[in-house]
Amino acid sequence: MHSILTNGKPPNKREILRLVKERDVRYIRMAFVDILGISKNVMIPATELERAFAGKVTFDGGSIDGFVRGEEADMMLLPDLSTFAVYPWTAGGHQEARLICDIATPDGEPFEGCPRTTLQRAIDDASDVLSGVTSGFEVEFYLFELGPDGAPTTSSADCGSYFDINESDRGENVRMEIVSALEAMGLAVASAHHEHGAGQHEIDIKETGPLGAADALVTIRTVAKHVAARHGLHATFMPKPSEALAGSGAHVYFTLPKGAAESASQSDDELAEDTLFAIGGLLEHAPAFTAICNPTVNSYKRLVAAWDAPIYTVWSRRSANSLVRVPSSENGGSRIEMRSADGACNPYLAMAVLLASLAHGVRTHALPGDPLTGSTYDLNERERERRRIRTLPKSLRQALVELEKDLVVRGALGDHIYHAFRDAKFAEYESYRRAVHPWERTAYLRIY
Repeated sequence: MHSILTNGKPPNKREILRLVKERDVRYIRMAFVDILGISKNVMIPATELERAFAGKVTFDGGSIDGFVRGEEADMMLLPDLSTFAVYPWTAGGHQEARLICDIATPDGEPFEGCPRTTLQRAIDDASDVLSGVTSGFEVEFYLFELGPDGAPTTSSADCGSYFDINESDRGENVRMEIVSALEAMGLAVASAHHEHGAGQHEIDIKETGPLGAADALVTIRTVAKHVAARHGLHATFMPKPSEALAGSGAHVYFTLPKGAAESASQSDDELAEDTLFAIGGLLEHAPAFTAICNPTVNSYKRLVAAWDAPIYTVWSRRSANSLVRVPSSENGGSRIEMRSADGACNPYLAMAVLLASLAHGVRTHALPGDPLTGSTYDLNERERERRRIRTLPKSLRQALVELEKDLVVRGALGDHIYHAFRDAKFAEYESYRRAVHPWERTAYLRIY
């Protein structure tokens, strides 16, 4: 994602300084995400930009779970100049901008626990078979009302469904403002619309490089929450905020360029061999990458046989509840849509493990079998066994066990992130397992 282009190119240091002066920007947010995908930032006055460019802005990594071990506390923020963007609002009467940063160790070396650096490494590792691949997200979220105490609820005055429009709906207006803010920051939005649930919305970004796509999802989450709050609403990317409502996903799509020889010999609906192999890679590694793409206990309340959520390792041309959907090719390439991820994922890690899975499929010629026709929910056990179709993990714990066994997906993460993520998520699951939930009290308190 190139936020502001100058002469068709991302800005350099001098141009950023000029833009800061012209727009009267007072503060810069040096943004990054932790291993769990939570957005963090260090705010600096605009007068400190030169120090930031030189990598002299630091933070205490020891304060962030999973980031550092022992003496590695002081971390350096290295801004990616192509991500410079001015926020289309003021805070306290002052204009702010942001730069997305990579994280380095005090000696300037890339930090092995930086999710963004991990994705860049995965892009480099896959370049032998996925050169020129583009990517994007279709992300769903809810806009909910706030309670009398200001806390978020799961209530919405909206009663719309797919593609509805209602000018009196506050959510409709907020979504439009979110899109306008994203475009003002330089993010290319492909479309936006009302989703299935009451108060549920979707924003789709145009395809770009995998790193730009991950940056875009981080930006969407930040902007949506900020704009919603300004209108007295709460934006949530929680995968399943209510049992009665459709879950929210973050479909990830990839377009693999089509070679000249292939385009000359294939019809529009024929898939290139490498595309089939890439699909095979996704199906093979899906149980393991589910832990990264669906990283919360709540994620598995969405991955059930309802509301077109995927539950099996199958691909299809048309089925809305397949794990991988491959629509008709566009612009001479083959688009692969991976539909199980949700908006709670760390987009850098999710993109990294998906690229590794795609690349491994191409390298090993992993055939995905025939595409499914009809609903995947109709598959019986005998049919699944015949076609070697597996079920996606049904809990975070199951997903972590699958992740532990898959060396390709683990390799994409690197040892540091794998162990930090695994430890944090097993602790999260154990906390959930020990908690007594309202359903249990309703079901058991009176009868036992």
